[in-house]
Amino acid sequence: MKASSIAALGAGMTILLAAGPALAVPGFSTAHLNLRTGPGTQYPVVGVMEYNVRSNITGCLADWSWCSITVAGISGWASAEYLVIDQGGQVMQITGPDSGIPVVEAEGIAAVVAGPSVGVVVGADGHVVAIVPEPAVIEYISATPVNPYAVQGEVVVGAVLPAAVTLYQVPGSVYGYTIVNHNKVLVDVNTRAIVYIHRA
Repeated sequence: MKASSIAALGAGMTILLAAGPALAVPGFSTAHLNLRTGPGTQYPVVGVMEYNVRSNITGCLADWSWCSITVAGISGWASAEYLVIDQGGQVMQITGPDSGIPVVEAEGIAAVVAGPSVGVVVGADGHVVAIVPEPAVIEYISATPVNPYAVQGEVVVGAVLPAAVTLYQVPGSVYGYTIVNHNKVLVDVNTRAIVYIHRA
C-alpha cells in the first residue's frame, strides 16, 4: 500500500467524538478523494481518502464547500461534495448546519491563489470503480507530457470533465489522456468521465 493511500477503516458511527476544541462528526467519502493541505484544488495533496473510509470531520467552511478531515492519523481538507455523514442510520450530504458540523476558517494556512480554469468538473454520479490500465498505457502516460488544464472542482474517478479540456490519444488504449489539476488521468472519450487517476 502506498503511503499516500489510506485503507478503509470501518463502518459508520452516529456518535459525536471530541476532537480538540471542536466536535468531530464521523463521515465517509463517496469517492477515492484527495486530502489536501488547504481548502481548494490549488493546494497540494497529502493523501488519498479511499471510498467509504471512515473519517472525523472537524469543521467545514461557511459555504460548506470544503471540510477539515482527520483520517488514519492524517489531517487535511477534502471537498464536501464527496463527503457524507450517518445521521441515525440515514446517510446525508453535507450541505449546511443540519449536519452538526461546526463552521471553521482555514486558519494558519498560507493562501494559495488558484489559477484560471477552463470550466467546472461535474461530480461523480455515485461510486465508480476505476479501471486497471495495461502496463504499457501506464508507462505511456507516466512519460508523456501534455498541456495541463485547471478546472473548478475536485478530480475523482467518475467525475466528468468540461468540453474545453483536450483529450489526447493513448496508443493501445480506447481511453483519452490528459492532465487536469496536476493529475494525469484516463478518460472515457464518449462520456468524458474519468476512469483512472495516475498516482505516482
